[in-house]
Amino acid sequence: MGGTAAASTPRGLGVREAVRGDAAARAVVWTAVAAMLVQTTVGAANEFTLESAFLNPDEEGSLFQLVTAAVTAAAGAAAAAHAIIHPARRRRFAALSVILFYFACDDVFVLHERMGEAVGESLFGLSGHIAVRLWILLLAPLLAAAFLLIAAEALRAERAVRNVLLGGLGALVAAVVVEVGGAVTRSPSFIERVSGKPETLRYLLEEALELGGWILLAGGLWVLLSARADVEVGADARTP
Repeated sequence: MGGTAAASTPRGLGVREAVRGDAAARAVVWTAVAAMLVQTTVGAANEFTLESAFLNPDEEGSLFQLVTAAVTAAAGAAAAAHAIIHPARRRRFAALSVILFYFACDDVFVLHERMGEAVGESLFGLSGHIAVRLWILLLAPLLAAAFLLIAAEALRAERAVRNVLLGGLGALVAAVVVEVGGAVTRSPSFIERVSGKPETLRYLLEEALELGGWILLAGGLWVLLSARADVEVGADARTP
């Protein structure tokens, strides 16, 4: 009886919102971990058995690349929803939404790698395995803008959601660092001298970090939207 009464008070609403937010944040983390494990397991098994391009996480247009693009689009949709529902942050969330939807389309149509190859090979005469990574420099302004916009919102959020969003950013930064390593492991001379196994391990790690990072960001942004809606409902409930 007393517990029911407490839950109906503004304070009880706040506790319930916090518990629900923590549970949602944990669900996002476990979803990211499960997706990373499934992708890595399937990718590794495929590398040494079927060798199917559709099941290779490193192949553009493959199953997991499309999944990553879909999750990125979900993050863009969450940012768009924030922009619509919260006018005070409309401009920054609208900008973030546009950037994230571009990243999703980029993944589907392989724009970043084509740009890198075109610039690196045509203008600078770089080898393909190096030129393809120039997208990091070409997209640096958009990457930095998305990072700063998400980090700013993460720092305003409750601890559980903040950790999810910052974890997603950290995973994506780590994926870019691992991507740079491909300039070595994908080098023909390195593969001839050592083997292709380091490159396999590298791309499995990179793609796992990328998928996990986007799931954390997409899930974190949706949880953040729900939490802010709950806060507004709670505020209305406290209004006499």
